[in-house]
Amino acid sequence: MTQNDFEVYRKLQQHFDSFPIGFPVTKSGVEIEVLKYLFTPLEAKIATKLNFTWSENLESLETIYERIKDIKLSKQELEEILDHMTHKGTIHSKKEGKQKYYANSQFMYGMYELQVDNLSKDFLKTAVKYMVEAFGMESYGTKIPQFRTVPVEESIEIDNVLPSYDYAREVIKNAEEPIMVANCLCRQATDLLNRPCKMTDRRETHLGFGHLAQIYIDQGKGRQINKNEALEILRKSEEEGLVLQAANSLNPHFFCSCCGCCCVSLAGLKRFPRPVDFVSTNYLAEIDRELCNGCGECIDRCQIDAIKLVKEIAKVNSKRCIGCGSCVLVCQENAIKLKSKEEKIDPPLTMDDLYKKIGQKKLQLRGNK
Repeated sequence: MTQNDFEVYRKLQQHFDSFPIGFPVTKSGVEIEVLKYLFTPLEAKIATKLNFTWSENLESLETIYERIKDIKLSKQELEEILDHMTHKGTIHSKKEGKQKYYANSQFMYGMYELQVDNLSKDFLKTAVKYMVEAFGMESYGTKIPQFRTVPVEESIEIDNVLPSYDYAREVIKNAEEPIMVANCLCRQATDLLNRPCKMTDRRETHLGFGHLAQIYIDQGKGRQINKNEALEILRKSEEEGLVLQAANSLNPHFFCSCCGCCCVSLAGLKRFPRPVDFVSTNYLAEIDRELCNGCGECIDRCQIDAIKLVKEIAKVNSKRCIGCGSCVLVCQENAIKLKSKEEKIDPPLTMDDLYKKIGQKKLQLRGNK
């Protein structure tokens, strides 16, 4: 890599680091290696000229062309490069009529997940190194999560009235179309490392809606399905004990079925002594000591290590429980209930609203240092 190329990648790193979920520098320089896997030097130059947004205010080809005239490309050449970058999953785009619109993605959720079906061991090794060194703490830094836990509906007490965003099936029924299902990148990663998932043999578990679904479908990385098919995928996930996690907005663009052995998000959370501080959840599991027989089924089921036996009775650690409700389904004694927390956390309306909130909190935290 020439010095000029290195400077291009460094400028791109600095540009990405200005996003709500940034792209911080490391002592090892592994962040540059990540960018080299994802972008050619020319693509990196172009990406520094693009703004970040989730689904609102993507910019037209004409607007971007005016901004990159110093790169000296024709409009057709620019369009071809942007379309190729979209296909690679390094930016995202949409088409309205004959007009195309583009914007930067962030590293996660974004570029990393869109490497599905194209994951290599070399990239995975580099990406994981970067997550451990810097990106993991960046993604959790504001304590405003990109995901929210959606409880298993059967685990909620009948007298609780759930808001629609906490009903997994209501989320699907109200989802913007098209709907797609794609392979889970996290499970593809553990398959590459010869550590297959302990919870499920399925790989098609990642659901997307609307604009995001169209990106996957257009790139051949996801297949379009109907709402009944999506509901069946969720049913199987609940049955297998997977944790349902949606994008943290009232109108989510994706829905994941996560496990503690493969999922980057849950595996990261398990490292914290208080995972609940970094999760958007409105529920907490409680155990009736009089009914519990100490069988341990709930301990095996929990994906966040929130339950243990104390004097042969199961006990929930309220600092770790993320309120998924999976443990409730396997308790033969009906000793576990999912209780509503007193203080409800309402998600932002859209993903763009979420990232505005994260960005504002990030600036506030920096100002207090």
